[in-house]
Amino acid sequence: MAFKIIGAVCIIISTTAIGFGQSFRLHLRYRELLELKKILCLFSGEIRFGGGTLEEAFETVAGRCRFPFQKFFLFLTEEMQKKEGERLVDIWNRALAEQLKEAHLTDGDKEILVRLGTELGCLDLETQLHTIALAAEQVEDARRELHEELPKKMRLYNCLGILAGVFITILLI
Repeated sequence: MAFKIIGAVCIIISTTAIGFGQSFRLHLRYRELLELKKILCLFSGEIRFGGGTLEEAFETVAGRCRFPFQKFFLFLTEEMQKKEGERLVDIWNRALAEQLKEAHLTDGDKEILVRLGTELGCLDLETQLHTIALAAEQVEDARRELHEELPKKMRLYNCLGILAGVFITILLI
């Protein structure tokens, strides 16, 4: 009988931890969207007022942002410094795939960055700034939508974790 109780407690604790983990990942996505919005504003300012190259803008932004975006922009800077003739869009997409795999962004969030990468470096200054502003607006929309859903979804994940543990325990006993 003691083993059943210990097993039931272990099941409930583990499913609760899974639910809280999902809830925490959702919160991390929200924080990363806030950071991404800030980064896009910094990047826009660097392009508008910095007067340097994209490589210099990437380096400056890398110095002012946090993980995982710092790795992303440092990777872009390093790859552009190699000057191997690779197109910026290819470097950008490789950086997205390799450096942001640990990010909690959804595929939709990453698609915004993919579209941004296709437009950078091949258009005039004003068009690039409009493209960055559009990306920032899309990130803000995603953040706002998540902000509205966040309390409900976090509570749902937490409750589902607990209830799943209780349900599995009832089935096994």
